[in-house]
Amino acid sequence: MAKVIIGCWQDDLIDNRNTPKRLIEDGYPGLDELEKDNRLRAFIGWDGFFIFDREAPVVDMFRAYVQKVQEESCGYCTPCRIGTKIMADKLGSIADGFGREQDLEEIRKLALVIRDSSLCELGHTSMSALLKAMKTMPEVFEQAVRERRPVPRGAYHSIATAPCIEACPAHLDIPSYVDAIRSGNYFESLAIIGRKNPLAGICGRVCVRPCEFVCRRAELDEPISIKYLKRFVNDQIFSYAMTRLRSVEPTPLSSDKKIAIIGAGPCGLTAAFFLRRKGYGVKVFEELREPGGMSAVGIPDYRLPREIINTEVNRIAAEGVEFHYGVRIGRDVTLKQLRSEYDAVLMAIGAHGSKMIGMEGEEAKPSGLVAGVTFLRDLNLLHPRGEFTPPEGKHVVVVGGGNVAMDCARSARRLGYPQVSIVYRRTEKEMPADNEEIRDAKLEGVEIHFLTHPIRLEVSDGKVTGITCIRMELGEPDASGRRRPVEVKGSEFLFACDIVIPAIGQATDLSLISGDMPIKTTKWGTVEVDENTLMSSREGIFSGGDCVTGPKALIDAMGHGIHAAHSIDLYLRGETMGPPESERIFRMLKAMDLPQSPVNRVGNKPRRHLEPRPVEERMGDFDEIEGGYMPKEAIREAERCLRCYRIAMFVTEE
Repeated sequence: MAKVIIGCWQDDLIDNRNTPKRLIEDGYPGLDELEKDNRLRAFIGWDGFFIFDREAPVVDMFRAYVQKVQEESCGYCTPCRIGTKIMADKLGSIADGFGREQDLEEIRKLALVIRDSSLCELGHTSMSALLKAMKTMPEVFEQAVRERRPVPRGAYHSIATAPCIEACPAHLDIPSYVDAIRSGNYFESLAIIGRKNPLAGICGRVCVRPCEFVCRRAELDEPISIKYLKRFVNDQIFSYAMTRLRSVEPTPLSSDKKIAIIGAGPCGLTAAFFLRRKGYGVKVFEELREPGGMSAVGIPDYRLPREIINTEVNRIAAEGVEFHYGVRIGRDVTLKQLRSEYDAVLMAIGAHGSKMIGMEGEEAKPSGLVAGVTFLRDLNLLHPRGEFTPPEGKHVVVVGGGNVAMDCARSARRLGYPQVSIVYRRTEKEMPADNEEIRDAKLEGVEIHFLTHPIRLEVSDGKVTGITCIRMELGEPDASGRRRPVEVKGSEFLFACDIVIPAIGQATDLSLISGDMPIKTTKWGTVEVDENTLMSSREGIFSGGDCVTGPKALIDAMGHGIHAAHSIDLYLRGETMGPPESERIFRMLKAMDLPQSPVNRVGNKPRRHLEPRPVEERMGDFDEIEGGYMPKEAIREAERCLRCYRIAMFVTEE
């Protein structure tokens, strides 16, 4: 445990300078090293500091911290741009043994000016730690000035971060790309996105936007529209009607190492893009006849047009990635063969299977019972070709409360079913589906029955006639943090219907790893990997995405793709594998779970919401529901960003 000798965060002061270290109880369990054998000495952040080592080079720490702030200053306002440069120079002089007595008061005054008059959150927050340190231990700074001798230099590890950056599994530099839109620099914005996200058009439509849920603008009015700004800048550069790219020179091969990727879904595509950018030869093997994985066959076209996926993948192919479709590993080629022919293999298989509800009669698979993922898969693959035959019936009941359930129900309405219902065993508050999806499902005529759970499938002559349900009530929270549904005895009732679509969960088919290439799996039916490297129990075979985590959001799979590409690169270069320093810092910040101060700004600039097509118009087709922003709208929305950058710096022994 990193024990706090002295620290201050917001208004809370911890002072254990006169307490023997063995007796100190304040600290962070599990937080001791940034990397193996490199212990932490201190941390400086946006609202305070913590010192874990009595010999930490305090003055030089803050010199390095202010210098990092100056490097990250955007330059829009004088206090932050010029003030931090002056402060860094003055702190540097003190650390070098040339400080003057008046420097300390000048630094204090300048820090207050920067804190109170900067235009963005970087300037507002960056001076807090220094001001608190100079207040709680002024003798350290005074001694450095008085003795006029060089202060030992420290080892520093810092990043510019923000709540939205930390929440994004890909750690995309969101304030930076939003700021580029504000300035009208669309190519620059897309280039910033492309450093971490090669699927901007897809994410700009279907990302579950964890970034927006932590956006500090919400404290004033509403979060900024991070997702749709990403869609805007992508669509400004690449029209979704485009089927081919302008001539693009592939990334030159700089290595003779070859990598095979199994699965052309978000994880596989992301890893392929970054590995090809690193100069490796990359081939992607996909069982479907087209790319996209679950994003292609699990999301209806009204949310994610197929043209968008094809355009994104064409961009990746233009980098030099080779795609082989219609190839099933285990049938057309074995995993053992791939491993023998390639220097590394990444398994990025999506969760294309379904889980059973556990209803009585479900195992007989009567006519009218269709798994949610199967329903969406057939719809997406066959409907565009005019080959999809909807199940016969008039009343569809979808079981579940996630986005897959919403997609099934809303698609059923578009197919012309007059009555579509959803049954869910908890309340709307506990529904895992996106609030926008729930809202739109209701607008499109989908009935949602809460606290309802099916227990028996009613069948006549091999055809579904209804489901027997039982009422539920909520008990204590379960492992997910949601209140556990409990059956209400004697509340059974019949729900008449023709078609039942279970959409309660997905599963991954891992048959490819049996036989001649066994790989360890978990009790949840996922591939067991080292969480720091994503390597499986077989040397040289990595895995990521849904087949490791279970069904999660598209952006989570992309985050795994970035992680896998990093690990495979280190593996092929013969270096020690592990997450990059930035990822280690993000993990430590998450473990510390530091509170943040309220936003001290003026709000009243409402979010610009996209205009959807009228319900009566969109119900007759699978065309995209919403149009994107116009340039003036996007720029106005980007201007709402507070640029909540903040500097986090860890001080270590080496």
